[in-house]
Amino acid sequence: MTNLVAIAISAFHSDAAVIDLLEAIFADPHSEVGAVIVVDSLGSGSIANTADERGWPIRYQNAKINLGSAGNLARRLELAAATGAEWCLCMNHDANWAVDRLSVMLTVARTRNRVGAVYPMLDHSPREPRWEDGRKHFRPSAGQRFSTIPKGLPAGDVLWSSSNCALYAIAPFGEGVTVMADLWMGYEDLAYGIALHQNGWQQLSCRSAMLSKVFDYGPRQFLGRTLHIPEKPAWYSYYNIRNLILIHRRYGSKGIPRSSIWNKLAQSSLRILLLEDNKFIRLRLLYEGALAGLFGQSGKGPLP
Repeated sequence: MTNLVAIAISAFHSDAAVIDLLEAIFADPHSEVGAVIVVDSLGSGSIANTADERGWPIRYQNAKINLGSAGNLARRLELAAATGAEWCLCMNHDANWAVDRLSVMLTVARTRNRVGAVYPMLDHSPREPRWEDGRKHFRPSAGQRFSTIPKGLPAGDVLWSSSNCALYAIAPFGEGVTVMADLWMGYEDLAYGIALHQNGWQQLSCRSAMLSKVFDYGPRQFLGRTLHIPEKPAWYSYYNIRNLILIHRRYGSKGIPRSSIWNKLAQSSLRILLLEDNKFIRLRLLYEGALAGLFGQSGKGPLP
């Protein structure tokens, strides 16, 4: 195998899912993958033990604290850079492995200069529109997915997309472009996308790379209609707004306009009141998060 790509998987209390993912990767290897990394938080050791038993040559790192999704992404890119790879395929524990998907993303990555990231199409079913091809701007509502790959082209320009199964170039890391690890949980992929953009790196969404069934939506009844909203614990409300404010503080209005943040706060408040459970807890954490962002308080918050 060459060492063009390092696969880097995040883990947190997800031993079984990560082991299944590793099994799929080693059962159907890609010829350009030279390293497989797992970054765990407060792990049991089961992943490393299973890898040893089955002869999987992984690089396993187990943090003694909960890194959160932001800290985990930052650590994975750092470890991938240390392998000498040119690209890092970042995967969450709930991702699925497909050799062909990585191949087409690598092909797209080679079509232009200074490509910092290539993203797959994301499956939001049962919501409609089902497929998301990344976003050219930040919009307050997750349901508003505006980016469209031009007809006849294999890929389109975007500002950001999910880091799950994103193919990130290692070269920006050498230029000092890094993940905002202090966000702890949420929108770290948006912040990194903005950093890539502001440093002259292109990001592409790949039409023929499909990532299915990685979002959890729950049905809610409203005015006789069935709506599907993300199934998230109440404490997500805190990070959901705080991190947007912190990103704005670092990258300015060209990254996230103030108006979008306040629209997000208003929309989140309304959604909690109309559709969510634990309304008081969610609202309290939402506004605590807004205050924390205004005062520049980063890192792990009061919950979980």
